[in-house]
Amino acid sequence: MQDPRLRLLSTVVLSLAAFASTTGAVAALVWWLLFTPRAKALPRPGVLLSLIAMIAAAAFLSAWGGGPGLSYLIRMTVVLLLAAWTYAETEDGEVLAVAVWALGNRVGFEVGLIAEMGLTSLAVIRQEIDQMRVAMALKGIRPGARSIVPLAVTLIVTQIRRSDEIARLLVVRGYTIGGRICPQFRTDSRDIPASLTAVIAGLLSCLPLRDVFILVG
Repeated sequence: MQDPRLRLLSTVVLSLAAFASTTGAVAALVWWLLFTPRAKALPRPGVLLSLIAMIAAAAFLSAWGGGPGLSYLIRMTVVLLLAAWTYAETEDGEVLAVAVWALGNRVGFEVGLIAEMGLTSLAVIRQEIDQMRVAMALKGIRPGARSIVPLAVTLIVTQIRRSDEIARLLVVRGYTIGGRICPQFRTDSRDIPASLTAVIAGLLSCLPLRDVFILVG
């Protein structure tokens, strides 16, 4: 989807639908298969499998305690797929543009700026993890449980220092609150049908799965 406003709308509606019920998760998964590049929007297999493994562990504990473990696994996996697609499709400046368009040059600029800084931090963390892997490989160190804790501490300390440097830079440049930009959006021919279908999928989450099959049939 080219229009970030419709992409954000679709993501929010589908995520809420997937989180609300298994029916919504199935509808959101069908939408994801139809309107996204699917495998191209997914993170690397190692990262994806690690995230799914954590979801599966939580689902197993839920099922063991008598909870809806299978439903949790399906719903959270679909939410993960939607989040991965949104993150892959989002370009620099789009979140700030949408926030200013929706909330104005004061509140919207603040919210958008914080979100953009968060996305930039995620990209920096990914680069630092890759560099750490290369350094460990050159030293002949295998990744394991003992190396995860010091690496995580290093990443946290680095991000805190980087946040402090960015805050100081904004102060030096005279930034106080708000800002002014002129957001421009481009809407593709498939964006509107895709977003309308996402809203329909969200409405289906309110129905039992059996009734959805009856409507489709």
